[in-house]
Amino acid sequence: MIDNKRNWSNVNDLSPFSYVCGYDGCGREVSSEKGWVHADSRTGNHDGSLYICPQCKRPSFFDLTENRQFPGVALGAAVRGLPPEIDALWSEIRASVSVASYTSAVLAGRTLLMHIAVGQNAPANKGFVEYVNYLVDNHFAPPNSKQWVDKIRSHGNEAAHQVVIKGKADAEEIMVFLEMLLKFIYEFPSRGSLP
Repeated sequence: MIDNKRNWSNVNDLSPFSYVCGYDGCGREVSSEKGWVHADSRTGNHDGSLYICPQCKRPSFFDLTENRQFPGVALGAAVRGLPPEIDALWSEIRASVSVASYTSAVLAGRTLLMHIAVGQNAPANKGFVEYVNYLVDNHFAPPNSKQWVDKIRSHGNEAAHQVVIKGKADAEEIMVFLEMLLKFIYEFPSRGSLP
């Protein structure tokens, strides 16, 4: 049986282009020369390209006017051994960053930290800062990470309680910390239990 989602009609040969596939199920670094170009109707200038990934056969669109890729590349990595609720939040944060929704990613990161703390036996219905302190005080955060943890507190509180738009660098800081925490708390112990 032919999978029609993998077959594209009237595909053109384009200039070869290397990129990271934005499809979350792929995410490979590829080079493609198959797809379509878009020209601005007013000027006729080439302002976008849609390339077909040679691995997963899904499209990635490159808007040359805004210098953006759709779907964007998700930051962070998939983490093994996560409980379903934690995995869903982590995936949501990665997806938010891939579409430049950085404030949403920071807010979801704040929520994920709270879920992680409660999953590690912190009392329910506490404040964000109390959950971050719980993770630090109970050695879930690595030694010498106080400055990092203070930044996470600051970003989370600003995004939740002030009229502040968060940027990519803010989201990346939180994601690096969260990914490390998720691997430390969930992935590494799950790997240790493998035969």
